[in-house]
Amino acid sequence: MKPLSLAKEIREGKLEDIELVKSLDIHHNMVQTSAIIQIVSRKLCNEQIVDKLTYISQFRDPKVNKLFGTDTLGHFSMAALKVLDTIESKKRYDELTSNLDEWDKEIVERLATGMFN
Repeated sequence: MKPLSLAKEIREGKLEDIELVKSLDIHHNMVQTSAIIQIVSRKLCNEQIVDKLTYISQFRDPKVNKLFGTDTLGHFSMAALKVLDTIESKKRYDELTSNLDEWDKEIVERLATGMFN
């Protein structure tokens, strides 16, 4: 399936949880963003998801991973870790954000505050 078609399927909630988690491995901003939204919406969280979101968090190059404005896929994945609100996701969120400058921290906090609130 082509990435944009897959992103649409994900947004429409047509993928099973296992396929949704696998879609985090597809390096396409719309696919990964759609998957993260569904994962947070469904409140899915396990070690595999936390690891994948942690990996995605490194993608903060605004030329390649820009979602909207100054927000990147990496910021979005860190915000998801906070919103998932499990012991492991919060621990990983704290580890990742401790290495960010204030600008990036503000972006992540803003995204987390707006995500499904």
